[in-house]
Amino acid sequence: MLNKFLKRTPLVLLALNFIACSFMTPKSVPSAADLEKEEQAVYAFFAGDGPVLIMQETNTNISKDNPEQSIEYIKSGLKNISQETLDSYLDRNAQPTLLSPDMELGTEYTLVTADDLYEITSQPNWGELLSEKYQDTHGYIIFSRVGFNSTLDQAVVYVGSVAGPLMGAGFYYLMEKKNGDWVIKEQVNVWIS
Repeated sequence: MLNKFLKRTPLVLLALNFIACSFMTPKSVPSAADLEKEEQAVYAFFAGDGPVLIMQETNTNISKDNPEQSIEYIKSGLKNISQETLDSYLDRNAQPTLLSPDMELGTEYTLVTADDLYEITSQPNWGELLSEKYQDTHGYIIFSRVGFNSTLDQAVVYVGSVAGPLMGAGFYYLMEKKNGDWVIKEQVNVWIS
C-alpha cells in the first residue's frame, strides 16, 4: 500500500505544480500594435467600399449623467459580451480620442471634425451641403474605440451612421473573429431617427 502511494506521489505533485503554475502565469496582454491593427479591421468592416466620411473624434454614446444605465443597457442587449471585453471598452473609451488619418481601412475615407459637421448639419438643407462638400459620400459614421478580450477574438464597438436629416441610427455591436475576419455576433440599437 505504501509502495503504491509513493509511486503516485510524484504524479500528484507534478499535477499540483502544473495547476498552481497555470493560476500564477500572467495573462498575455495584446500589444498596442496588435490592438491598433484589430481596431482598424473592425472599423474597416463598417466603412465598406467608401469613400466614407468619418467623425474624427470618437464617441461612445454612453450617458454622462447616468453611465451605469447605459452600461446595463449594453449588457442587456449584448448577452454574450464578456466582462473582459466590456471592461476594455470602458477603459479604451474613458476619454474621447482623435482617429488617425493613417488608418488602413481598405477604402478611401475622410476624417471630419465635430465643428465642421456642426457647421453643415446646423443648416436646414445640410444633407445637400454635406454631399456638395464631401462628394461621393453618403452621410457620415461615428466610431467609439473598440474594446477587446485578451485573445482578440471578441470586440465591442459603438457605431453611429447618419445618412441625412432624420436618417440615422446608432448601435453597439458585439463582434467575433471567425476565420480571420470580424463578423457581427450581436447588436443593440441605441438611437434611430
